Amino acid sequence: MKLRRFVAGVLVLGFLAGVPIVAHAAWGDYDDHHVWHSGDWWFDHDPAWVKAHHPDWYERGDFDDHHHWHDRAWWKAHDPKWAHEHHHDWW
Repeated sequence: MKLRRFVAGVLVLGFLAGVPIVAHAAWGDYDDHHVWHSGDWWFDHDPAWVKAHHPDWYERGDFDDHHHWHDRAWWKAHDPKWAHEHHHDWW
């Protein structure tokens, strides 16, 4: 819990200082060996862990080919085949 507060504090301070932060790259968590993995990595390698520890990540989305962010509802409506192939955990 302390780590999450620290990361949140760093993000807030960076925002207040005008430092550009890419939110997509910032979300993730440490494994049991204290190695950082992005949220995408967790979804690919241990979706059950995501459900247990970060159910809020299921509201995430992904970038399109033009680097525009869309939430999972958009993907399901506009390109469900791609969403199912790349984010089977959304279903």
